[in-house]
Amino acid sequence: MRLLIKTLLWGAAVLALLGVGAPYGVGWLLAGRFDHAVAHLAVPGYLQVVRRDFHRGWFVSHATVVLRPIGPLCHTKPCPVMTLHSRIDHGPLAWGAEPVSLVPVWAVVKTRADLTSLWPRYVFSPAPGPLTITSRIRWDSRGQANLSLAGATFDVARQKPVAHVETATVSGDLESGIMGRRIEGLDLDWPSFSLVRQSAGHLGWRHVHFQARPAANGDLANRQLSADSVTLDDGRGQATRFTGLKLTTRRPSPDTTAVSLRIDKLVLPDNTQGTLIVDGRQHGMRALAWATLPSRWTQLGGWSGGALNAPELYRDVVPALFPPGSRLRIGRFELATRDGAIRAQARIHTPKDFKPPTGAVGLLSQLDAQLQLSFPRPVLRRLIQRTLGPAERARPGPAIDARLETLTARDLIAPVDDGKRYRLHLVLHGGQMTINGRNRAQWRSLVEQLQAAAQGL
Repeated sequence: MRLLIKTLLWGAAVLALLGVGAPYGVGWLLAGRFDHAVAHLAVPGYLQVVRRDFHRGWFVSHATVVLRPIGPLCHTKPCPVMTLHSRIDHGPLAWGAEPVSLVPVWAVVKTRADLTSLWPRYVFSPAPGPLTITSRIRWDSRGQANLSLAGATFDVARQKPVAHVETATVSGDLESGIMGRRIEGLDLDWPSFSLVRQSAGHLGWRHVHFQARPAANGDLANRQLSADSVTLDDGRGQATRFTGLKLTTRRPSPDTTAVSLRIDKLVLPDNTQGTLIVDGRQHGMRALAWATLPSRWTQLGGWSGGALNAPELYRDVVPALFPPGSRLRIGRFELATRDGAIRAQARIHTPKDFKPPTGAVGLLSQLDAQLQLSFPRPVLRRLIQRTLGPAERARPGPAIDARLETLTARDLIAPVDDGKRYRLHLVLHGGQMTINGRNRAQWRSLVEQLQAAAQGL
């Protein structure tokens, strides 16, 4: 009996230590690691940590982190902020955490973020729910998190209605390394999304899946994105649709990324349909700079708004896209259409002494590049037809034939396969340009003319 009582007392003491004393120690440990963990959220030039607070309790702590997108991710001034609110239930038993689990852990962290705060000038009705991330830090200090963004239907307005949005529930799983120092795996599923603009236009997709795994250096460089279908429609008859998308990236060596893109069916705005295959490789480029290129291009006005002539394009955007010493190689580009395949190969090398240019001529003068391009004859004729003036469109056949003869006579295109296809081979090196083996001394004036004409496109 005395042995039983002694055992029970020891057991009670251990439970008291686990249930009362240990959580205090865990809170102290987490508070010490907080600043280091938050520092990993910042991305220089794109995302900064504005504020961080950690309020340590005995059993439960609370943390607040305020993030601000900057640079190309900031579309309005002042830049908006997003606040992450976290409840941290201390282990080893984390009694108050949801969902309840008796598996011993260091901590269970539930984080909520209102994504609509990134667009403070817009009104969302009804307001969609927050992004929720529930993380468990196991005894081996590795983490497992579940992400959820509830499905919703809502309208977006400013002074007037802007868009109608319908989205299914977004869910994901994330694996992290010791004390969250690095992410070791991510899976994300987005079954459906639809955004219909009030002024016309539609963006939507179905069954999007994204997964990422670490490369040798620990970065999530091995990624795969797949989608059953994606629609990009500007509402003015310019719609691009594709089905069976699969995009993969992998990192065979430091600072080098190999990219592979497959689309089972692609429908372009001119109703050209085909299968698209792209294989490429880059060295020294920055993925975030390329990811923000569409928004930066829109900010500068796009084709019709003079973006190609904007000094900011060459002073700020281009140097971020092509850092000194970077290389890009497209080993295979093939769009298989009913009239034949459009094929291309290209490579671009930016010298280590590259200087931010002031215009397109200054940019091209510094690059070392090659482009090989071939078109089926019917596709090339359709492209030429789109460039005809009003008078030529009355009799497009003879006008297209005349253009083809002129381009061929000047060796700007060369017929192959008995005239069934045409090819172009362009080389830029040392500030000189050759096309199909002929030096083009006047290429700078030609580029300037194209820049001047681009604003009318």
